[in-house]
Amino acid sequence: MTATTRLALLVLGLGLVLGSALGSQYPFGSKVLPSDTDFGNPLTSYATPPNPPVDFSLGYWETNVVFGYDDTDVVYLHEGNLLGPPPGVLANDVRLTPFGYLPAGSKVTPQDNDIGMPLLPVPTIFPFVPFPTMSWVNLYGGPGHDLDDPVYLHQGTVVPPPAPTFTNDVRLTDIGGKQAGTKVGNLDADLPLIFAPFAIAVNRNPIVTFIPAQTPVFPFAAIRYVDINGNNQYDYPDDVYLITANGPLPATLTVGVNYVRLSGPVF
Repeated sequence: MTATTRLALLVLGLGLVLGSALGSQYPFGSKVLPSDTDFGNPLTSYATPPNPPVDFSLGYWETNVVFGYDDTDVVYLHEGNLLGPPPGVLANDVRLTPFGYLPAGSKVTPQDNDIGMPLLPVPTIFPFVPFPTMSWVNLYGGPGHDLDDPVYLHQGTVVPPPAPTFTNDVRLTDIGGKQAGTKVGNLDADLPLIFAPFAIAVNRNPIVTFIPAQTPVFPFAAIRYVDINGNNQYDYPDDVYLITANGPLPATLTVGVNYVRLSGPVF
């Protein structure tokens, strides 16, 4: 091993260690409180250069344990367009469900066995509901989305009539002893819960809608990240958040109360 190679590996190792030290220590699926250390951190849009101009997308790896989307398939928050280039699971994609011993909220590394696996758009239940969404349930009947309300990756929209949770919707927050990153099962207590009604300006639901294979479209850029290591691009140590605030997003955005952490601590 040359001196140059050793230096490069040392710099990479120090970057991962420093990123781990500076990144959020809070678990995937937790909601931000005003006393948390990441509250107020500046947020960046993924589509900001030098990142690709296309935002995050949603996809799943068909593991073929059972044909078709089911509880054995792994769901990812993918960088850029789902169909590439380059296609497939990328380094720093976020697992929204576990893969083996790798938990939900972990980021893919080049050494992981799911790197490069093909991705498909997350399916929807009914043909007339073509877009998967990240949506919330008004669990206790409060005036709007609050810290106790669970959030799901839902295989449909929440437009009228009232929309229930579906089997294999992904929990993005804990609920009733079920952890974030698990999928709703046929015998689970949260099947079916009714999503809060469709709203745009106030207490918005869905929080974000995804065009299959492309990007979040409503509201625009509702998923953002904190540039932990300050290198002006999205990478391994950066924390990812689902923005749950009401109304249009300001030009300058910071981590706020009730935002959902879509990535966990880096290791």
